[in-house]
Amino acid sequence: MGTRTLQEPALAIPEASAADGVRAQQKIFELARRKSESAGHVILTEREVNAFLTRHLAGAADLPLTGIAVRLRGDGLVEFKGRLPLRQVVGAPLLSTLAGLVPAGWLERPVWLHVGARPRVEPPAARGGRRQLYLDVERFAVGRQPLPTVLLRLLLDPVALRALAWPLPDGVGSVTIETGRAVIRPASRHSRSGPGDRR
Repeated sequence: MGTRTLQEPALAIPEASAADGVRAQQKIFELARRKSESAGHVILTEREVNAFLTRHLAGAADLPLTGIAVRLRGDGLVEFKGRLPLRQVVGAPLLSTLAGLVPAGWLERPVWLHVGARPRVEPPAARGGRRQLYLDVERFAVGRQPLPTVLLRLLLDPVALRALAWPLPDGVGSVTIETGRAVIRPASRHSRSGPGDRR
């Protein structure tokens, strides 16, 4: 088990460029500007999704996630891998135990997370709020060592768990995962208002 947790997950993806990230951002911006559901939907390719996430997560100083890769498997399934320092992979209780057992430098060593999940969009909880994209995890591994999914929320630091929930731009109503692409549809006018605006 020990050596498997240090191995990089096997997840091949097409190489993305900075231009892919810019295209993805432009598509999302255009969708947010649209006024109705009839305006249609946008499609993000796997390369665009990878470039967009790499670009935006790179600026999150409190979540130093590197080596990001996303595979859009289809049938609603997303595979994700990323590398974090060990200190952010384990929660506070386990971290305090490890701190007394291993050299301090070990807690800064990067380890790989590998997650299989299905995206789920939730409406705003309050007036003026934003929809949230949650990843419902079905498979979880550290490196190449599979672990029970229940351990994900027990082990991971709360900061690391933020990678499983994302606020969505205004105007995004749903996200559907197909093979090699994500289909993003606009919100209806009624659903844009949120629970606090319903009459």
